Amino acid sequence: MRRWRPNFRRFPIPTDPLEQLTLIANDRAGWTAQAVIFPVCFLAFTIIFGWMAARLPAGSARWLAIAAALAAGAALLLWLPISADRLRLAARAAEMIAAYDPTAPSEVFRDTGTFWPYTFCALASVALLGAALALAGVLPVLGWIVAALALVGALTGAFVMHDWPPFLSYVILMVLSIGLIRAG
Repeated sequence: MRRWRPNFRRFPIPTDPLEQLTLIANDRAGWTAQAVIFPVCFLAFTIIFGWMAARLPAGSARWLAIAAALAAGAALLLWLPISADRLRLAARAAEMIAAYDPTAPSEVFRDTGTFWPYTFCALASVALLGAALALAGVLPVLGWIVAALALVGALTGAFVMHDWPPFLSYVILMVLSIGLIRAG
């Protein structure tokens, strides 16, 4: 049963570079898959948000939904350097472990400089879409709740946690999705 539990899902990720590399090397397929799947999902969000914007009535709700689609597209572009780095790690983890020098540990996760801009764009897209759906009357209460959760998430991530696990953005988006499904 152990083989079905991916190593890359361990949170928080260890701070020791050798432990990080070991997790990646022990689940190269999973690590590679998440590096590819994330951008594909971001592309889907961008398309779906744009599709939803086109179906909202003209006015501020539609403009907010268009802004949500643009922010989702920006999040996609900002995640690409992170995915490229993760693909590099998947390909080189075993080699980096073999050459590991504890007196001069290598940098495992490169700071691409795009994580926080990605995070804010992703959360802004969810907040904007929530507000758009609230203004349009599609989800009059839940839309505002989702918008508030996304804003609180951005502030909590930046100022309290000093990190933001990307899956939390999708938990908030899932709440919005369930609301849309229930609204029919």
